[in-house]
Amino acid sequence: MNRIRKSESGQAIILIVIGLVVLLGFAALAIDGGMVYSDRRNAQNASDSAALAGALQKGNLQSNPDIILAAQNSLYGNGFDPYEAKISVSPELYDVAIGKYFLVTVVMTTTTRTTFAHLVTGSTEFRNVVTAIARVRLTQPALPGMAIVAMGNCMADGGFLIGGQGGGNDGGATTQDGGMFLNTPGDNGCAVDPPSAGDGINADPNYGIWSVGGDDYAGGGNMSPLPVHTGVNGGYAIDDPLADKPEPQCTVDGHKTGGGSSTVYYPGNWNGNQLGEGTWRPGIYCISGDVSLSGNASFTGAGLVLYFRNGGMTFTGNSWLKISGPTTDNCLGSQPSSDPTESCAYGMIAIFAARNNHSTIEVRGNGENAITGMVYALNGTVKARGGGNSPEDAVIIGQLIAKTVDLRGGADCKVTYNAGATYPVPTRLSLQK
Repeated sequence: MNRIRKSESGQAIILIVIGLVVLLGFAALAIDGGMVYSDRRNAQNASDSAALAGALQKGNLQSNPDIILAAQNSLYGNGFDPYEAKISVSPELYDVAIGKYFLVTVVMTTTTRTTFAHLVTGSTEFRNVVTAIARVRLTQPALPGMAIVAMGNCMADGGFLIGGQGGGNDGGATTQDGGMFLNTPGDNGCAVDPPSAGDGINADPNYGIWSVGGDDYAGGGNMSPLPVHTGVNGGYAIDDPLADKPEPQCTVDGHKTGGGSSTVYYPGNWNGNQLGEGTWRPGIYCISGDVSLSGNASFTGAGLVLYFRNGGMTFTGNSWLKISGPTTDNCLGSQPSSDPTESCAYGMIAIFAARNNHSTIEVRGNGENAITGMVYALNGTVKARGGGNSPEDAVIIGQLIAKTVDLRGGADCKVTYNAGATYPVPTRLSLQK
C-alpha cells in the first residue's frame, strides 16, 4: 500500500497546473477577447463615421483631398490616429437601379494589447482591420436614363407591367433617348405583353430594356431590343424611387373664374368633377375623385402638380391636355411662406398619384406632347397616347413611373426621357459596408 501511495504522489499538482492553464485560457478569452471586441467595435464605428463624413463632402461636390481630410478629421475626433487609416474615393460608378454614385472607403488597422492571452498564445497584442464603405448618390433623376419605369410585380399580382391587361391591346409603348425598366422579379416572362399589332414595345436601342427578373424574352415578337438585360439589382425589386418625397398638401380650396374654354382654375383642394376645360394656373391641385374631359375640350397649364388623392383622369372624343411641371420660374410657395401651393418642392413632377391610389390616369395629347415633366403613379396604371413621331412630340417628355402601363384600346405610350424635365432626387448617403 505504501508503494501505491508513493506512486500516486504529485498527481494533484499536475491537475492543478492543467486547471490553471484552462482558467488562464478562459480569463484570456473573457478579458482580452472582450477588449479586442470592444476595440474593434469602436474602430468600426469610427470608420463608419469617417466614411460618411467623406461622402457628405462628396455630396457637396468637394475635391478628393477635401473628402479625405474630412474623413481624417472625423477619425481624429473619435480618438483614432487618422494616419493609420487608408482612405480612398472611387471614380464615378453606375448601376441601373441606383444611377451614378461614388464610394468613399476607409480601411483602418488598430492594435489591442493583451493582459493574459500572451501567457497562452505568446502574443502580446492583436490587430484589428476594419473596413467602412459609404455610398453617395449625387442629385439626379430617379433611375436616370429610364424613360418608362414599371414598378409592378406580376409574379405576385398577376397581369402585366406593360401590356394589354387582358386583350385588345393593339397599341404600343415606345421610348426615345431612354430605356424601359421592369421591376418584377422571377423568370416566368409575365412583365410584358407585346401587342400582336400596332407599334409593339420598343425601347431606344441605345438604352434597351432592363429587368430585375431573369427572363430575357429572347425570340419574343413585336418587342425590341432583345434580349432584355436581366438580373438588375441582384434580382430583387427596387424600392419606391421617390420614397423620401412626402405627398403634396393643400390647405385651402381652389377656385375658378370665367366659363367654358375661358375658365381659369386656381390651385387648392378640388373635387375631380369640378375640373375641366380651361387654363390652369401654377400650383398644386389636390384632387379627390375622377377628372373627365370629353368632346373637343382641352386644358393647358404650366407649373402644375396634379395630385390625385384618389380617382384618376379620363378623356373621350377629341379632348386633350398640355401641361408641364413646376420650374424655378413658375412654381409657387416661396412668397409668402404660408402659401399652400408649395409646388417649388415638386420640381417637374406634373402628376403625382397618392401611393395608395390604384386608379387609372390617362394622358392624351393632340399630336404633340401632352406632359413635360414626371408622371408618378407608384400603385396606379397610366394609359398614354397622342404624341407625334418625333422625340419632341412624345406624349410625355420627362419620365414615367407607374405600377403598370396599359396599352388597351390603341393606347400608344410614347415617352422621351429628358433628365432636365423630371424630378431630381436629392443627394443620398448610405453605408454600403
